[in-house]
Amino acid sequence: MLIGRYSKILKTFTLLWPLIFVSACAKQSRVDVPPYKPEAYKRIDEPAREEVSGIVKSRIHENTFWVHGDSGTEDKIYAIKEDGEIKSKKKKYGGAKVHGARNKDWEDITVGPDQTLIIADIGNNCFCREDLKLFFVPEPDPDDEEVEVFKEYEIKYPEDVLNSVGILVPEKSLNAEAVFMRGGKVHILSKNRSNPSTMLFRLDDPKEGVPNMLTYIDRFDVGELVTAADITTDESKVAVLTRESIWLFEPGDHDSIFDGKIYWLPLKGITQIESVTFSGDNLIVAEETGELFKIAINKLVEFKPDSK
Repeated sequence: MLIGRYSKILKTFTLLWPLIFVSACAKQSRVDVPPYKPEAYKRIDEPAREEVSGIVKSRIHENTFWVHGDSGTEDKIYAIKEDGEIKSKKKKYGGAKVHGARNKDWEDITVGPDQTLIIADIGNNCFCREDLKLFFVPEPDPDDEEVEVFKEYEIKYPEDVLNSVGILVPEKSLNAEAVFMRGGKVHILSKNRSNPSTMLFRLDDPKEGVPNMLTYIDRFDVGELVTAADITTDESKVAVLTRESIWLFEPGDHDSIFDGKIYWLPLKGITQIESVTFSGDNLIVAEETGELFKIAINKLVEFKPDSK
């Protein structure tokens, strides 16, 4: 019995050791970059600023960004301008009710194919959920009061990946708060509490009405908890937000987004940052309270993990 227990611990340590080593090397190369303190330029207007956990720029409506709240907020998405003002011309704007989707823990939103939005109900802070879902909705007009889910995919993480995390993560499933669309397929980045690496997953050939097993692609040490992601229209850049930094990946032609040039910027003076989206040459970051920050992409510094 005791031998079996030690064997399990040894196996877990063996699986985690590469992550520990990579983390130590990566952190070694970060110490020379001073944290950047952005200043909020506006707060999102009510009612769209309640516990903001996702933001994405529309690709069909000019100067329009879609935001939503996380668990405990209404099943709605809201259209705002880049300056945080409500986009709708209606005097009493209450957002667009998403019919067919309950907000258990909406954590991110992205642009899908054919003028759609994808809402990621993938928050799992309790590490107990087995009903993680992606909701596809047609992108509404900023004045619309409702929108209907036309596709719903339940997702699961591969058991071998869960097992590889070891005894430090005994939960049934992973937590995640970041989603983006690349190559016509949904990608998800995990938010791990046991190690500083985020894992990249892809949804291949999804089917409705059954759990869809995600495909594990790769992992990368970001050093902190991932809270959001976004991708440029031409898919040349992927922004990944953590609680204390912004990462920018320029993926090549491979499945992984981590195989090209990498840039990053440590942040300070802002807390509970939950959302990020591209807007021209800038990244728009939203705090949970609705405070908006604009960070120029050229402020990010090239990241070289082998440097010391």
